[in-house]
Amino acid sequence: MVNYLVRRLIQMMLVVIVSSMAIYFLLYLSPGGPLAGLGGESGSRQSKVTAQDIERISEYLGLYRGPAWGYIAWLTGEDWMDKIPQALWPKNPLTSEPISLQLSACRENDENCGHGVLRGDFGYSWQVARGSAVGDVLLSRMRNTLILMVGSTLLSLVVAIPIGIFSAVHQYSRLDYAFTTFSFMGTAMPVFWFGLMVIMVVGGNQAPIYKLLHLPYLPTGNVILVRAPLAGSLELLMSIKPGTWLDIAVHAILPTLVLSLSYMAGWSRFMRTSMLEVLRQDYVRTARAKGLRERAVIYKHALRNALIPLITIVVFQIPGIFGGATITETVFNWPGMGFLYVAAVGRTDYPIAMAFLFISAVLVVIASLLGDILYTVVDPRIRFN
Repeated sequence: MVNYLVRRLIQMMLVVIVSSMAIYFLLYLSPGGPLAGLGGESGSRQSKVTAQDIERISEYLGLYRGPAWGYIAWLTGEDWMDKIPQALWPKNPLTSEPISLQLSACRENDENCGHGVLRGDFGYSWQVARGSAVGDVLLSRMRNTLILMVGSTLLSLVVAIPIGIFSAVHQYSRLDYAFTTFSFMGTAMPVFWFGLMVIMVVGGNQAPIYKLLHLPYLPTGNVILVRAPLAGSLELLMSIKPGTWLDIAVHAILPTLVLSLSYMAGWSRFMRTSMLEVLRQDYVRTARAKGLRERAVIYKHALRNALIPLITIVVFQIPGIFGGATITETVFNWPGMGFLYVAAVGRTDYPIAMAFLFISAVLVVIASLLGDILYTVVDPRIRFN
């Protein structure tokens, strides 16, 4: 087991390095250069990106050093490069002049330049939260994303696993057909369309649930109340104060339900298929032949092995918990990580976008290792020798 973990850790480090290279060089090779979008907006009153800003950003990315040494400076920082003898400095292939590896001017002045991604310093935002540290910007959105993603994941698991088990045990029954229809509908419906339909039906004082049934309507956007609750709303009925945890929970109801539906539909089908396959195994027939109760056969012998395919899917939800649900957050104006990433890409705020992609890559390899370890927990036949 120890040897396996050591090998996997080495593989994970290689994957992270390759992923970081892809993140940096795809940006470096973007049409017109990585700063083309900023240069086109330099005269805009909204962005106010000056020539000095663009020069500082170029130094932060190490663009003047060329792609290879610029990537090293972005990944590890550049405060150690001044110790490299000048005779070993790389040369510019176009001018044959040595490329300076000394500290850039902005770092000498201790301005917003960052000091290396591997040190946890992702620099400063250029556009979305101008002048704020990228780490602080990510943390400010992390709470909202965790509320949405953890809530929808737990709700989906609580519903999908029992549905999958019941459908497999009662194959071709009426409820099995009903659950199958539900899963097909949930998989086929686009999230953005379903979210808009939910908003129209149960959100706002013009919703049918309020006009016809006189039930309180739910909030359709934001995380907390930005004004006093309106007549007919659930917040007014419950006398919710803006900014409280109860206020956040009420605002999270609709996006959580919409996001959970797609997860429930897919995960219940995976659980059903895996359970059907396990129930046909010889050891399950042997357990029944011994006279064990059907409940013990299903939950003690069959369920553990049937969970393996579902574990593979659920562990890769870990990067999703960090990344958020971009479409759902956009539809419900939920300021989470996915919403932040879309805003960063749209406004060429590369430090935020690159930090988001880098952390997502790290979480993917961690999730892969966690899935392999959980296999040994649920299935005693799997061992890493």
